[in-house]
Amino acid sequence: MFGPNFRATPNRVSMIRQLLVLSAFTAAALAQQPLTFGNLVVVRVGDGTAPLTNAATATFLDEYTPAGTLVQTIALPTAANGLNQPFSNSGTATSEGFLNLSQNGIYLTLTGYASAPGTAAIASSPASVVARVIARVDLGGGIDTSTTITDGYNGVPAVPPLTTTTSGNPRSAVTLDGTAYWTSGTGASATAGVRYVQHGANTSLGLNAGAPSNVRVAGIYNGQLYATSASTVYQSVCAVGTGLPTTIGQSVSVLPGLPAASGPSAYDFWFADPQTLYIADDRAPLSNGGVQKYSNVNGTWALQYILQSTTGCRAVTGRRANGTTTIFATASNGQLVSFVDNGAGSPATVVATAPTNTAFRGLRVIRKPSTLTRLPAACGTTGIQAVGNAEVGTDVITTIAGAQGIPFVSYGLTFFNLPFCGCFLVHDFIVLAAGSQSTLSIPNNPALFGFALYIQGVDLGGVTGCQDPLFALTDGYALTIQ
Repeated sequence: MFGPNFRATPNRVSMIRQLLVLSAFTAAALAQQPLTFGNLVVVRVGDGTAPLTNAATATFLDEYTPAGTLVQTIALPTAANGLNQPFSNSGTATSEGFLNLSQNGIYLTLTGYASAPGTAAIASSPASVVARVIARVDLGGGIDTSTTITDGYNGVPAVPPLTTTTSGNPRSAVTLDGTAYWTSGTGASATAGVRYVQHGANTSLGLNAGAPSNVRVAGIYNGQLYATSASTVYQSVCAVGTGLPTTIGQSVSVLPGLPAASGPSAYDFWFADPQTLYIADDRAPLSNGGVQKYSNVNGTWALQYILQSTTGCRAVTGRRANGTTTIFATASNGQLVSFVDNGAGSPATVVATAPTNTAFRGLRVIRKPSTLTRLPAACGTTGIQAVGNAEVGTDVITTIAGAQGIPFVSYGLTFFNLPFCGCFLVHDFIVLAAGSQSTLSIPNNPALFGFALYIQGVDLGGVTGCQDPLFALTDGYALTIQ
């Protein structure tokens, strides 16, 4: 490799180290293949060749097994190509680079800057000068960076008479199916907060009415848009409007029971089910940093305990299978850690550590796309929502909302869709589970693959449905076990 007169001077040693680092990352990138269900994808900022700065920095998606084996690296583009823009993050802005998996399970999404690595002052530049960009990455590794925001998350440089800069940081993007996005971030005046943008567009719409402006991570669960914030009395997980809003003037409210001010430093969050919420907090462990577990008790969220590593955490995700909940998080010390949640004191296991001169940011588990399909069938005003992906070993949780009488969740094996008294019977009613919520635990049995099930809600005594007999029916769901 080197000639007989080669001398290992300090400069050459440094060059060799950089080449070795580049070779390792390049080899992983060349091995790109479809992402594997059950694996982890973590956002890595930096290629390892130089210390991180606040300039534009190359960004990568690293795929790991849950045991910590690096499977492959997907490099986000550093130059424009057709409609696709370059993508980078600030090397030192720890609030950037959060990752989401689309609700249909097909795309990973994250936000950054349409700037080549090395570009200075990206966060303090207006979005009209340095566009903010959304990366949409499909599970086959295909990358689309054609969606930009030129009117949101503006930075303001320190131009006299100004003596300080304002950073405009894009932080996250979430989508249902890759056709539109809800984004979060901070910046000058009305350009900050939660915004809405169509795929392929270059302008966006500010959604929240006033505060909070310093919004960290946006996410969707059970048909509702949520976001975390570090502003005034919004320092936790907040509901943004009702459902998935696409118009201005939306109210933002901290979920009941969560601390709203005076200390929390909430970043990412993960709903394990409608009653269980995990929140990443980057404060030190002695200040309640780590992954906080909350339970919803009669409509109010109550802290159960905190899963702690050696430092606080910023990104969090998880997986519940076969009755076991496993939490994954990126810690402030550069580690990717996991917890098997067996209660307070569950220890952290180091899964991976960010290489030198790089940083881990956002994180998600790759799950199989959901097979749940909603079937319009309702008579009356009673609502239904089912969540889950119908994978063996996991749960499908169905919630009935707005029942006027006695709610039931029904399960069946045969599809009917028969009209009855102004309603539609979706299926044969083999099992009726009383209550406004029902959990269907699918056994971890491969023999169930391809098995079809149907779900529908019944409001016995619901006056807005059938009058004789007195009941209402909700929409239904069809699912295929996978």
